[in-house]
Amino acid sequence: MTRIAVIADPHIGVEKPTFVGNWTKAVAHTNARAPALTIILGDLTFDGANAEADCAFAAEAIRALESPCLILPGNHDVGDTERDSEQPTDAERLARWRRHFGEDHWLSDAVPGWRLIGLDSQSLATGLPDEATQWTFLERALETDRRVLVFLHQPLFLEAWDEADRPGWTVRPAARARLRALLGRGGVDAVFTAHMHRAWTRLADGEPTLVWVPATSFLTRDASMPPQQGTAITGITLLDLTPSGLSIAFDPVPGLETFYIEDFNGTLYPAPAR
Repeated sequence: MTRIAVIADPHIGVEKPTFVGNWTKAVAHTNARAPALTIILGDLTFDGANAEADCAFAAEAIRALESPCLILPGNHDVGDTERDSEQPTDAERLARWRRHFGEDHWLSDAVPGWRLIGLDSQSLATGLPDEATQWTFLERALETDRRVLVFLHQPLFLEAWDEADRPGWTVRPAARARLRALLGRGGVDAVFTAHMHRAWTRLADGEPTLVWVPATSFLTRDASMPPQQGTAITGITLLDLTPSGLSIAFDPVPGLETFYIEDFNGTLYPAPAR
């Protein structure tokens, strides 16, 4: 058996270090679980999309993890897919990410019988050259006899595959449809996403299992959010893999401080837009 730990949405930085204490506890808890690999599923930084110092701080902070680490960016790390956003994903933000953390998408065959594929959800549907490069990468990565797990920051949808565009919340509809076709053809077992700060598992016959993993940083109040599934918990996620199977466990971290982002009245991030 090979154990993988997944940490999502730490939101750590230097100018606003509110969630650094939770990160420190999550790291200690992860190390105690002794995973063979740790995956960080985006929004590692508080504002790495704009602040070099936050990227440098986070790059140093991940050294506390005792296992090898694979990292993917989120919207607070490299920007938004929407071209009219105040911080759109662009070449400068992606270059900053790569300086500190390496490539924004990756493949790992480190687990016997399995292939792990990490995607940058923030490049999808942007029209950037990086998007075309990533689609080519994904098509080739899915050409394998191994069982496959896919990881990215934003969820594919909130309620249904064919739902309307939800800017800022999910993968955009055109990219979502293309991903659905590729994942179905590639025999993917499960897709793991973050961003919603909730824990949820969706099982459907003939489709990959979809898993939202919980955050370590903060929760959100239902009244300010779009419709969402799952449970509002903080913690990490543990994946136990064998050549023939996968088990998934949401693992609350003892001692995490419970924050609700709305209680900061916009002093950390703007209130979520439904």
